[in-house]
Amino acid sequence: MASIYDTVPTWGSSSIYNKYDIVKGSDNKYYYSIIDSNTGAGNNPVSTPNLQVDWDGYILLNGSLVPNFWWKPSYNAKVSNKPRLKINQFGNGYQQRLVDGLNSNLIELNLKFENISEKQTVSILHFLKEMAGQKSFIYNVPTIYSKSSSALNTKFICPEWGANYTSYNNYLIEAVFTEVAL
Repeated sequence: MASIYDTVPTWGSSSIYNKYDIVKGSDNKYYYSIIDSNTGAGNNPVSTPNLQVDWDGYILLNGSLVPNFWWKPSYNAKVSNKPRLKINQFGNGYQQRLVDGLNSNLIELNLKFENISEKQTVSILHFLKEMAGQKSFIYNVPTIYSKSSSALNTKFICPEWGANYTSYNNYLIEAVFTEVAL
């Protein structure tokens, strides 16, 4: 497997990029090709109109570029809710339960990316490495977990991930995405 720590090439108008190729834009951000045979000056990832058509890794949100996790997981994702509560215990078994602050019911996603190629594995791991477990990014949650239309811009961090080599050109990535308050 190619190392995610290898030097990533700077985007060039004369190069041809295939799906999951990683390039460094002139803005020092990393972009991921979402199509094959991605080439030409019109496909420069730094030019905002082409985002989400030829390249991904960032989304334009409220006038600024925000990291965007665009890869699709397998269907067996687990979503956990664990509301934060303050509980006061009184005599005779009585309890007072209070919501602990704003945004006290953020979700956690346990995602799996099964049977994916080496190239896709490298691009996902590169993105997660760049976020380093502390930078937030956009991830579009399934609609049944969205609280409102703003869920399309739900921000997460990924504090934990790992990859398994299954067989030739066949990998499994498991990642935990924890929602953060906007």
